[in-house]
Amino acid sequence: AEIEKMIEPVIADIKIEKGDIVEILTEPFKREKAKVTKVDKTKEEVVVELLEAAVPIPITVKIDNVKVIRRTSEEGEQIKEH
Repeated sequence: AEIEKMIEPVIADIKIEKGDIVEILTEPFKREKAKVTKVDKTKEEVVVELLEAAVPIPITVKIDNVKVIRRTSEEGEQIKEH
């Protein structure tokens, strides 16, 4: 049981969910706001769609390269993030 705790990856700490509004921190979409459509915690990636785009195009980004700016709870009310 002790070894399992050491081997278990620390992926559970990722605080990003489907529906979150994020800001992309890297080029070519730096400072663009996007909505998270899928979270892949094993690859540490999220699939987002740019809010400003005329046609929603899914973009895969590393979780480290986005910052959550707004979170929508399941009831649909918006929770402000800092």
